[in-house]
Amino acid sequence: MSKKVNIIVTQPPYGKEDAYSAIPLAETQAAAGNQPSITFVSGGVHSVVKGQKTGYGDAAVWQKEVPSIEASIVKAKEAVKFYALDADLKKRGVNDGEIIEGISKVNLDDLTNRILDSDVTLVF
Repeated sequence: MSKKVNIIVTQPPYGKEDAYSAIPLAETQAAAGNQPSITFVSGGVHSVVKGQKTGYGDAAVWQKEVPSIEASIVKAKEAVKFYALDADLKKRGVNDGEIIEGISKVNLDDLTNRILDSDVTLVF
């Protein structure tokens, strides 16, 4: 039986591995026949801004080919549903034109219903 797996990402995309870890976890859930989704909230909404460049901090680390969070999201969009909390996008000044195509905005009631409707909710 397929399960609804709801993953919530609260941390920003760079400097932490939460968003990067959530995406392959969701992809493995899809491969197992489950219905995964990822909702970005709080600082996690910065993950849905298109056109970001990786490359800060230690130069030795960033001379390597590091995929952007956008590339990871775009690759996973076929198998995983992606959402971002609209109030947190607004609070952080992210407008609709800056959001990666295929990311759906949800309000707090929608998020609450997604949590109540899911079989499993994980928070990163």
